[in-house]
Amino acid sequence: MKKLYSVKMRSSKEGLHISGAERIVLEEELKTVAIQLIERALNHSRGKADFVNLKIEELKKNPVYSPLLPVFEVTDYKSVKELLKKLFSLSKVPLELGIEVYKKLLTGPAPNGQIMRGAMIVAVPSGKRLEPNQYRGVRASYLDVDKETVSILKEKLEDRYTENFKEALVLSTKILHFNNVLGELCVSDDPDYTIGYLSLKGKGYFRIKNIKPQGLPKGGRAIFVEEKIDVEKFINYLEKEPFIAKGFLSYSVISVEELSSLFS
Repeated sequence: MKKLYSVKMRSSKEGLHISGAERIVLEEELKTVAIQLIERALNHSRGKADFVNLKIEELKKNPVYSPLLPVFEVTDYKSVKELLKKLFSLSKVPLELGIEVYKKLLTGPAPNGQIMRGAMIVAVPSGKRLEPNQYRGVRASYLDVDKETVSILKEKLEDRYTENFKEALVLSTKILHFNNVLGELCVSDDPDYTIGYLSLKGKGYFRIKNIKPQGLPKGGRAIFVEEKIDVEKFINYLEKEPFIAKGFLSYSVISVEELSSLFS
């Protein structure tokens, strides 16, 4: 098997985060991908970065391969809370806890009310926060999607496809692949990006439009896990185990009334 390399880019402007991305590629792809990531940092909607960090390292472990989560775009719901209540009521995450965490993401999940660099880990059903540092949270890394799967995604989604969507789907797929993970809720902290999602184990990835008000600079991620999860092992998996999404099942548009049949 040919050697694989992790390529990570992080950029900022005047000390504030601008963008980040990562890939897992073959050696002959390194130059092309590095240029792509640098161009992304210098041509971002948040502004032109004045600091760009590019890290390249050879992988010492073979990646885990798993298909992307099936995707559902839900329509005909009156409000985001209505949709979230419906999804949580049909999942293993208690409705009250799910809505409480959603509100926390909108107001700032860190103890000081600010956003976190990483995700919350929320135990179900107690609601206890399990991440070691509640200011930093935990971040999934060493992940990518193979080229053939990207082509399938673009074909199935057509004008719905974006790089933001692809990266979020790969990230959530890696998170939910781990045992004892029940779901993940994401609200972007980008003031201008209002599409979020709720992923649920055994069901899929549910895209949620207008998950927050336009212009709100708050958001974050929350990972719902069973109480018995080995937190240290989970964090090691998220932050250090290589993962490549390979294969995509479906993209479906369904009404909120059809959700019950999906979960039955």
